[in-house]
Parts: sequence; structure tokens; C-alpha cells
Amino acid sequence: MEAISVESTNKNGEKATYTGVLFSDLLALAQPNADANLVVFVADDGFTAEIPSADLTACADCIVSFRDKGGFSTVLPGQSGKLQVKGVVEIQVVVGEVAAPEPPANLTLILATTTSTQDSGLLDVLVPMFEEKTGYTVQTVAVGSGEAMKMGEEGNADVLLVHAPASEVTFMEGGFGTDRFLVMHNDFIIVGPAADPAAIKGMTSAKEAFTAIFNAGSQFITRGDDSGTHKKELALWKSAELDPAGKEWYVETGQGMGASMTVASEKGAYILTDRATYLANKDNYQLEILVEGDNKLLNVYHVITVNAEKWTAANYEGALAFANFMIDPETQAMIGEFGLEEFGQPLFYPDADKTDADLGL
Repeated sequence: MEAISVESTNKNGEKATYTGVLFSDLLALAQPNADANLVVFVADDGFTAEIPSADLTACADCIVSFRDKGGFSTVLPGQSGKLQVKGVVEIQVVVGEVAAPEPPANLTLILATTTSTQDSGLLDVLVPMFEEKTGYTVQTVAVGSGEAMKMGEEGNADVLLVHAPASEVTFMEGGFGTDRFLVMHNDFIIVGPAADPAAIKGMTSAKEAFTAIFNAGSQFITRGDDSGTHKKELALWKSAELDPAGKEWYVETGQGMGASMTVASEKGAYILTDRATYLANKDNYQLEILVEGDNKLLNVYHVITVNAEKWTAANYEGALAFANFMIDPETQAMIGEFGLEEFGQPLFYPDADKTDADLGL
């Protein structure tokens, strides 16, 4: 049979290329009985998983892959992780009961996400769209990425939409997440008053700008909330080998992005923010974009399903539905268009067809 190569994303959000034969070709060659409607995968450890044969035939990139050390596995992009079976020793095509899809047992889904996705207005568009398509009711909790991951670690959320890649990897390595998919990116910018007391406007290096603010002792607002933005800000101070903690001009709010920018505007201070939140609310602030374009200011978002094996009450079925919704081509197109008409540029750039390595992570 003809071998082909397909890309699939693993639970850590990493894409890999697999080589094998299409299930649609394999089923056509096997010529099962006309009434056979179910495909059963049997693994070498006795594990079994089943899928309607019609779903498998319709999948354009589902393959039986060749394992590097011999043997076979299933690679079914976009399907449940339970169908990604390693060590396949038998594939059965049988007559079985393929029930009509039943409504999910738990229709409530807790999404822990960043304040930037909320403040930008993106979730106001996507969440109703997801609810209408699936029947789930989403309870959105907008906090910093650190707090969102803490909710996941404690089993208080089903799915996360966050933007702190290094912490996300630690979260996955700790066994708190099951799937992690790259969704989108935008960038961070340094904004501040038009007077620009530290004279940073037009600088192309965030490190240079932070150094100038530090040396000038100009007021700077920090969220101080362990959010993805706060983590990025701390990393930028560290890269400049500076520590503003305890300085009179370094003011912590402990609040989300929108509220922190309001404080910066009122105090005529500098602040690091994501571009989406700034553009969506800039008429409410007396803040200007002063520094942008440094590749160290990239702001990348992933969706993560919480590990239901660790937290049995977690709604994994709903979490995976939301994750697949976020990386679906139709949703990705919506993300790429969001803000384009109003601001002349999208507030986020869709990335489901990319890998972390493509974005330099």
C-alpha cells in the first residue's frame, strides 16, 4: 500500500510527522461486509478502543502509522486521545451498535483564562459560538495565567486558555494537563504617557526601554499577580539585570490588565500590556504605544485540558470539545478576523497550523 506522512499534535502541543497508510485505503482494501459499521483497535497490552467506521473513512489524515522500533499505532488527528492507540496488533471491523450521539452528561464547563482574552472582547465572540454549537454552558473565570494554572492544579477548572509557555510546560510535566494545543499569538507592548519622561519612544529593544525607565526612576505599574503578562515583565527586568522591587516608583496593583492600565493612565505611568487589550480599550486611557516590535515581546496562547485522571470531577469531554473548537479552522478564521475591521489589524493571529518551534518557543 502507498505510505503517506501526516502531522499530528501530541498532548504537549508539539507537532510531529508520522508515516503510515490511510485508514480509508485500508478499509477499502479489506472490503468488510456492508453491515460492518464499527472499527475496533486492539493493543498489545489488551487495551481496546472503537470508532464508527464511517467516521474513520471520512477522516482525510487518519492513518495506521509505522513505529520507529517496529509495530503500529493509530494516528487520528482531531480525535480523542483515547483513540490514539500504541502497539496495535489487531484491527477489527465488526457489526456493532453505533448509538446516535448523546448529549454530554455534564453540560457545564469551567474555563480558567487570562484577563487579556476577556478584556479584549475575544471571548464575548467565541464562547457564545461554542455554546451554540455544542450545548455546553461555559463558566468563564478570567484571572492571570498563574492563577488559572493553579485552578487546574487544584481541580477547580476543566480547561485553560493561558499565555505563559514556560509555566505551561511545567504544568504538563507535573501531570496536571492532558492535552495542550497552540491556539494564537499577539504581542506585548510598552505603553505610557505622551510626555514620556524616560524618553523610551521608538526604542526597538524592550531591555533598553526597561533600563531607561529604571535609570530615570519613572513610575511603572506592575500587575504583580503571577499572570502571563506579569511573568513576561519580570523576565524582561531579569534580562536587563535589574530589580525594581521595593523602588518607590514601582507600583503593584494585584489586578487584571484592564484595571492596571487604568491605574497607569491615572498616574501617567509606564506599563507592559498585550496589544489586544490596549487596542480594545485605548479610548479609555491616556496612554500611547512607545515600544513595540521586539521579538522578545511575543505573546503566545495555548489551550490545555485538565487531567481527569488526577481530578475525576473534571469535565474532560467538555474540555476536549472546547480545545478542538479553538483549533478548528472556522474558529481560527474568526480569531484572525477579530478586530480587523475596527482597528485595521487583528488583535490575535491564529496559530493552530504551527508548532511552538515555529514561534521560537
